[in-house]
Amino acid sequence: MAAYQPTFSPKQVAKALNASESSLKRWCDQGAIETIRTVGGHRKISLDAIRKFIATTNRTLSDPTSIGLRLAPESRVSDVPGGNEADQIDFRNALAAGDETVCRRILRSRIELSGERKSRVADHLITDAMHGIGHAWDESKIDAYQERRGCEICLRLIHELRAMLPLPSPNAPIALGGTLTGDPYQIPTALVELTLRESGWNATSLGCELPVDSFIKAAQDHQPAMIWLSISAVQDEATFFADENRLVDQLPADIAIVLGGRGIPDRGEQLLQYSAICGALSELSDFAQLLNASKSA
Repeated sequence: MAAYQPTFSPKQVAKALNASESSLKRWCDQGAIETIRTVGGHRKISLDAIRKFIATTNRTLSDPTSIGLRLAPESRVSDVPGGNEADQIDFRNALAAGDETVCRRILRSRIELSGERKSRVADHLITDAMHGIGHAWDESKIDAYQERRGCEICLRLIHELRAMLPLPSPNAPIALGGTLTGDPYQIPTALVELTLRESGWNATSLGCELPVDSFIKAAQDHQPAMIWLSISAVQDEATFFADENRLVDQLPADIAIVLGGRGIPDRGEQLLQYSAICGALSELSDFAQLLNASKSA
């Protein structure tokens, strides 16, 4: 399936390039700018086509806001690594620059125009951006405040997407989750909550750095069908393995235990107890829907 690309009219692109619309159309006719024809015969121009034209002609975007962009300074572009799709690059640059308005516009535009699930788009843009910003911060290419600010922006965007979903059905299975003590990363568990809610679950993230006893108490109070652990950081593997196994041992056997995250230790599959390890949010969504179907049968 081809990657989604936002498209623009010749008039919009001409304004962005500070050129006349007639010049823009001439460049299109000459093949200097790749165009797409709509069913009605109108020209549309993708972000990739604009980028290629700029690269081959040494032009610049004089007014990027006219096509919904407010790019970070050029020196920052190569400092934040990540996916190669145009919207990922623009989202990362806007996030590093702290431009929440542009981040929101890119996120909602992809959702509205592509028809993809909200959680899938959030994973495509937010997960990619935060991994890239994390790497850039580790290498001192951006400041700590930019990383922290990016986290706050992404959390607000995730909460907005959650608010756009319908309320869970009264009969929806309950899922609770979060991170264990020593793991402070909020975005992954917020994305899990969003994914499960979009998959028909009454999912609630309990937050970060919770002790095992708090998970056990929450399970007793709410009787969930699933407990998830988002694992982004493990301070001490022996302690983590002991905590996770104690948690599972204290829970009823019919509660599904789902693990996920880049911080799962190498020996995790052998030393942890679980119903599923999901390496991506799409895998979590598939597992949640199968589990929901099995419980409804």
